[in-house]
Amino acid sequence: MERHEFSALIGRLERQADDNPQLYALKVGALAALGYASIFVLAIVILVTCWYTFSPLLSGERFRAPLVVACAVGLMTLVGMVRALWVRIAEPSGLRVTREETPQLYAAIDEVAAKMGGVRVDSVSVSSEFNACIVQTPSWGIFGNYRNHLEIGLPLAMVLTVDELKAVLAHEMGHLSEAHGKFGAWIYRQRVTWHALESKFNNPVGIFDQILGAFYGWYAPYFYAYSFVLARNHEYVADRAAANVTSAAAIGAALTKLDLAGRFLSEVFWKRLYDQVEKQPDPPYMPHAVMPRAFKAAERQWARPDWLQQSLKRYAADDDTHPSLAERLAALDIEPSTPVHEPERSALSLFHPATTSLVKYFDQEWQQDTAPKWRKRHTEIMEAKAKLSLLEDAQTAQLNDQEVWEKALLLLEIDREREAMEVLEELLSRNGEHARAHLLMGRMLLDHNDDRGLKHLLLAVEQDLELTDEAGRAGYVYLIRRGREQEAKRFWAKAQDLYENPRHLPDSMVD
Repeated sequence: MERHEFSALIGRLERQADDNPQLYALKVGALAALGYASIFVLAIVILVTCWYTFSPLLSGERFRAPLVVACAVGLMTLVGMVRALWVRIAEPSGLRVTREETPQLYAAIDEVAAKMGGVRVDSVSVSSEFNACIVQTPSWGIFGNYRNHLEIGLPLAMVLTVDELKAVLAHEMGHLSEAHGKFGAWIYRQRVTWHALESKFNNPVGIFDQILGAFYGWYAPYFYAYSFVLARNHEYVADRAAANVTSAAAIGAALTKLDLAGRFLSEVFWKRLYDQVEKQPDPPYMPHAVMPRAFKAAERQWARPDWLQQSLKRYAADDDTHPSLAERLAALDIEPSTPVHEPERSALSLFHPATTSLVKYFDQEWQQDTAPKWRKRHTEIMEAKAKLSLLEDAQTAQLNDQEVWEKALLLLEIDREREAMEVLEELLSRNGEHARAHLLMGRMLLDHNDDRGLKHLLLAVEQDLELTDEAGRAGYVYLIRRGREQEAKRFWAKAQDLYENPRHLPDSMVD
């Protein structure tokens, strides 16, 4: 199912759910049951066959040989199908922590779990992600027996207070509690399992994977779409459950910090660190060690009214079951406000006495993974600068086409994109064909939401037919993601027309 088809289907299903929630829930339940239909139908056929095979023994009659063979084949088929549906979902990849290592954290988890009706948590791990989640892993594939694995991101604990982290934990446990009702919690689990099955059948390893993949490859996306509406509603239910066992203020502040502090990490903190790769051959500091101080020192950079207003105006993504921040706060009847960072009440205290060792562990893990890439990137930048300095000694107009092209690529290599685009414009103004330059310019313009990039993509196709698929898809995806479905289809058709009729560029795309 294409992205635009999925979005359109979600829109229709949301209207159906609003018009008749009970009927919609029945449809989702029926679709969920359909996923088990192949197994149950086959099992019934085998049971009936076995009955007709062995029931004559009760009256002294002979075996019916053909039916015995049918039973054996049916049983082998059933076993093969069940094994194919025995999907495994990976547990969280974070570092497991025990009750002895983090007694205060476990006490907080126990407190929240008890208030949520006794939700069982089978394991707890800590990660370097700015997030918290509960991952359910089925021991019996689609047939259940789930284990609950809680993962808490250390950076998240650095910015949230203890009460706010408890609210986040209550939200995650809310997905598993009776807050959704048994049906809602079951659907929540099925979404995870069927999604994992879809991924498994995309790479079949046996005959049964191939057979079932034909059905479940169609089924899983539709079940995911139909249950999407319920899943989004589950987020509201989990928020209300968290507000009931903690407070609306706590979950509201946590949601706001998740949005704003998360943006700070991705757009400021990590970017500022990785920008140093050009200047230093090794990372200048360990990120997790300085992160708590960074949240406090840069509080005005993330706990900002303008960022909050931008977040409140942002819509939920079509493929994200989480509603927007504005929708979630409104559902909790909370007036949005700029969060206050309180490091002295940080949830990081819950990890004592293992806090220092956890920070050190994730910094060492980051350094082991990053240091080789960092040094490689630093060397590449230094080499690119050295080559670029030779080309920059001459005016661009004095360079031949190949040298101009190399100059543009070197500028991109050291993240001087604007200058690279200016050099590309110089190259494209010259006589001759520069298909790769048109393709690159087209992609860069589209990255800046500039429709002029579409013309460059078509010029790339006209000058090099081997670029048809790459250029055509780039333009098609750009238009689809902006909801311009008809234009996307016309663009794809024009790219194909150029391929089938070389050297012919439609006039409508040149003007």
